[in-house]
Amino acid sequence: GTERLIEVHGSIDTSSCTSCGASWPLQEVEELFDDDGVAVCSDCAGLVKPDVVLFGELLPAAAMAEAEQLAARAELLLCVGSSLEVYPVAGLPELTLASGGRVAIVTKGETPYDDAAAVRMDGDVVDDLAAVVAALDPA
Repeated sequence: GTERLIEVHGSIDTSSCTSCGASWPLQEVEELFDDDGVAVCSDCAGLVKPDVVLFGELLPAAAMAEAEQLAARAELLLCVGSSLEVYPVAGLPELTLASGGRVAIVTKGETPYDDAAAVRMDGDVVDDLAAVVAALDPA
């Protein structure tokens, strides 16, 4: 039911050549792998990587700015499956809380925002979210 998803860490749905920028949907990437298990561009022979942000790479500035704006306006920020330890995304709950919104956290293990969370679930993320959906279902 998500109407607008901001992929601050990118998406596994596509992969792109690091040299020429050619892009492939996920279902076509397998055919790019050579005998050594390296995905190689069919246009320029450059390396192909998933369109996700890896450690050491910068997040897309426009996506992060939009996420920050939405977090600052949110009545409720749902944080799922994150330790909320890696910045800048880990700072989004603080923006929501500072503007009077609430934070709900569904993840295993402690986070820095546990004491500030309006809802804190520490079980299996899939099971916990299914329980939330079932509780909200009017049927």
